[in-house]
Amino acid sequence: MNGHPKSAVARAVGVILIVPMAACQQPTAEWVVAKAADAMSGAVEIEDLETLRIRTIFPDHDYPVINEFSRPDRLRTEGEDNYVLVFDGEEAAFLQRPPTEDGTPQGPELIDSAYLRDFELDIAFVFPAFFDHPTEYLGVESVDGVESHRLRVILPLGVPLTYFIDADTFLPLKVVADITVDGNEYHPIREFSDYKNAGGIVYAHTFTYSWVPDEVETATVQSVEVNVPLNDSRFAIPADLK
Repeated sequence: MNGHPKSAVARAVGVILIVPMAACQQPTAEWVVAKAADAMSGAVEIEDLETLRIRTIFPDHDYPVINEFSRPDRLRTEGEDNYVLVFDGEEAAFLQRPPTEDGTPQGPELIDSAYLRDFELDIAFVFPAFFDHPTEYLGVESVDGVESHRLRVILPLGVPLTYFIDADTFLPLKVVADITVDGNEYHPIREFSDYKNAGGIVYAHTFTYSWVPDEVETATVQSVEVNVPLNDSRFAIPADLK
């Protein structure tokens, strides 16, 4: 497994241990991130988490989609209909694609760089970006009647995200992105629930997702594996595709 640079958690935990927030003080991003790290930690501390393998059932297919994540910026996605998609932190490619509807085979293909933001966004949905990227505190807001701390993160390729963290449990409730595609503005949302201790961390096992408000779908997480050995080759893009 590859190590990741010390994140906001390391800095925040240090602050929390030395200078706990007094009741009269304004919350800070570092304080909320540290509290969220504590809430999501189980047998494995968030700061020690290096990789995840997550199996999820989405409503549009009856087989699990497998996401393998290597912190902070590599992702491999595969499904039983013979597709494998990888992002190595700089480029993305289909390593395997299912045939077309008429049975025509499709070979590997490099993904246009214009779509790389989508991979960063997928990672931020799989694992909270505020653990690995600079974060701003935006104050408190109610989400479906639940008081929540708002954290703002701008991903390396420029997509801004707002996370809503339950002010009681400090578990993420929702994340909203702001993204422009072909001149149109979208606000994809993912809302998290059914948190369970699985694979060594506390992780949401149900989430809803949508790109437009009237098209909300629900997915179920089947399993979570933490710190599984993931060789660099799992995310490698063949040289002949570059």
